[in-house]
Amino acid sequence: MHKKLKKSKKLESLDEKMLVIKDFIHVFYNETLFKNGKKMAADLPSSFIKALFAFSDPDSEVPIGELGKNARVKSSTMTDMVDRLEQAGFAERVRSDGDRRVVNVRLTEKGKKIRQDFSQMRRQEFQALFSKLQEEDTLHLIFHLDEAAKILKKIH
Repeated sequence: MHKKLKKSKKLESLDEKMLVIKDFIHVFYNETLFKNGKKMAADLPSSFIKALFAFSDPDSEVPIGELGKNARVKSSTMTDMVDRLEQAGFAERVRSDGDRRVVNVRLTEKGKKIRQDFSQMRRQEFQALFSKLQEEDTLHLIFHLDEAAKILKKIH
């Protein structure tokens, strides 16, 4: 929390609320996820990561519409993301045997490997972050992030 704000003080103005959010984002992204300006995880655009993890099963063939739902983006946006995955050699489009109009997407071996490597790297990064905290602080952090996510979901 910002130094000028006290725990007991209510955040009455919009500026005070925005300052708390700005401080959180700064600490979380700049001092936690990024070190010295470098990404802690694979040097991939966030859209690639989002698209790779839209596959609930990395070995499945999935329609673009379903990938869009999984990634919480419009189908047109997902189509662009799949185009970029294809160009990078991470995914390929496949036509359905039963209906040639149906086009699914599947990860290539390269795409599966980068997805797995990213997942393992992310787990190691978070393990390193949590190892710097006391167990009680970790529990509080996770509890409050979960509560914040629930509150934010009410907005939509």
